[in-house]
Amino acid sequence: MTQKIILLFTICFFLSCSENDNSKRLKQNTVVAHMLSEPDGLHPFNNNSVMRSEIFAYTQRTLLQLDIETLEYIPTLLKELPSSSEDNKTFYFELKENIKWDDGSTLTAKDVVFSTKIMLCHLTNNAQIRPVYSSVIKSVDLDPDNPFKFSMTAQDIKWTAKTIMGGIYIQQKNHWDPQGIFDNITFDQILNKSFEETQQIANWFNNFNDAKNGFEVKNLKGLGPYEVSEWETEQYIILRKKKDWWGSNEKSIYNNSFPEKIIYRVIKESASAYLALKKQDLDVTTNLGTLDLMKLQERDYFNKNYDSDFKDRYGISYIGLNMKPDGTNHKPFFVDKKVRRAFAHLIPVNEIIDFVMFGHATRQAANISPLKKTYNDTLKLIELDINKANKLLDEAGWIDTDGDNIRDKIINGVKTPFKFKFSYMQSPTSTEIVLIMKESLYKAGIVAEPAGMDFNLFYKNAADHKFDAMLAGWGSSAAYSNPMQLWHTTSWVNKGSNFCGFGDAESDALIEEANNTLDYETHRNALLKLQARIYEDQPYVFLYCSKRKFAIHKRFNNRDMFFERPGVLLNNLELN
Repeated sequence: MTQKIILLFTICFFLSCSENDNSKRLKQNTVVAHMLSEPDGLHPFNNNSVMRSEIFAYTQRTLLQLDIETLEYIPTLLKELPSSSEDNKTFYFELKENIKWDDGSTLTAKDVVFSTKIMLCHLTNNAQIRPVYSSVIKSVDLDPDNPFKFSMTAQDIKWTAKTIMGGIYIQQKNHWDPQGIFDNITFDQILNKSFEETQQIANWFNNFNDAKNGFEVKNLKGLGPYEVSEWETEQYIILRKKKDWWGSNEKSIYNNSFPEKIIYRVIKESASAYLALKKQDLDVTTNLGTLDLMKLQERDYFNKNYDSDFKDRYGISYIGLNMKPDGTNHKPFFVDKKVRRAFAHLIPVNEIIDFVMFGHATRQAANISPLKKTYNDTLKLIELDINKANKLLDEAGWIDTDGDNIRDKIINGVKTPFKFKFSYMQSPTSTEIVLIMKESLYKAGIVAEPAGMDFNLFYKNAADHKFDAMLAGWGSSAAYSNPMQLWHTTSWVNKGSNFCGFGDAESDALIEEANNTLDYETHRNALLKLQARIYEDQPYVFLYCSKRKFAIHKRFNNRDMFFERPGVLLNNLELN
């Protein structure tokens, strides 16, 4: 009897402690946000994940940005949006004069020039995004009479010229280059790779590109209202509100910094995030599994404590097919357009939307979101059709010659079964989707061998073209997404984000036509033709855009939910 009493007391004690701990947390001015995986790094130029961009919304600043409410550009570090010359090739900027770095020094145009040079330089490890900027920017020049004024000259008339500087996170020149190594290197030399790569410059870039500048907390500096104070790998990242931040008196949803801390918790399993929401251990998520959010929305206790919703967003899930494999480690399974189209006919996209996404996703046939006016709505969705897929595979020479239910083909004199590695970022939802696809592909004699991995390995393999096929996705925005990064042939050669090897002179010309104009119809028509070309060549199997899944704790005000990423402004959540 005594043992039972002790046991009962112990259980009650721990339940009481848990309840008290939770009650204490809910009174703290700290936002605990959910992230599925940590960023590939927080380097100011070299990393490229969605989570990096989200964290940078609070720790870094650009000159201008897309307003999350109006979807129009607004000045951030500037007094006003830039003006332009009569020929629309030169743009004039003026910085606010009250912006301070963390050491108290003032932001000047020299910081902008330095940051732009680093973005454009071929020695920076940013090949994925560099072409977006190097194809537009010719030079950035200081005003000799005003340290806060500068101009940007474009290489020609460019669709993105007026806003291109809004993609560069401005860095402190005196922090990164106190010796002025880049002062005498011109933009022309950088763009033409004609400057002398001295040992001093080589050493500087070796240090600058070092991974420590994306992970060590002391190196993660920026102009935003928060700073990274702690990063426990695969567990959490803590952002701490800065004291005496330069923008604290400029009231806006971007300059507000209501929470004292923002804690990102890495929770990969949706079931674990579900339990964290039940216990009110999370304040915000946009990454919960669809079914889990639907279940929670049926619970009164959840609806009492959280606002939640499903909303459209910009982005795309896709299967990337390697059109230019090395032929040794990765066989030429997908070099034939007929095979790629057959593959598309074997993917049960509607079934995945119905049974995995529970209807909370929208199909699209092209690389541009249907939410945009430049989407090519004449392209038809590719439907599940195993008979059509079989016919195309037969025509491409993939036949089951030995009756083992697996198609094969003689490649370079060797009988090769159609067995490919199907790469994806490991998660329960992704695994479920890949297994559904695997089953459907096998009906046509194709064997998919699932290969789940973490984000960093997945992304590295994609950039190095070391994959057969991969299930992936791109986050996007209401802003113009320059196709140079994903679809131009230079982005394959330079290991940019053209992972699959799409493109030729014709498709490159369409990209350049879309970019090298200020006429909307010319721009739009080029994008429509480019989408049709991508659709025809099938480097991707375009799947769907899943809806963003929101849950925000009601202990905060300003619980706004947006189509535009990141969906929720954590800095603007104000404790009741």
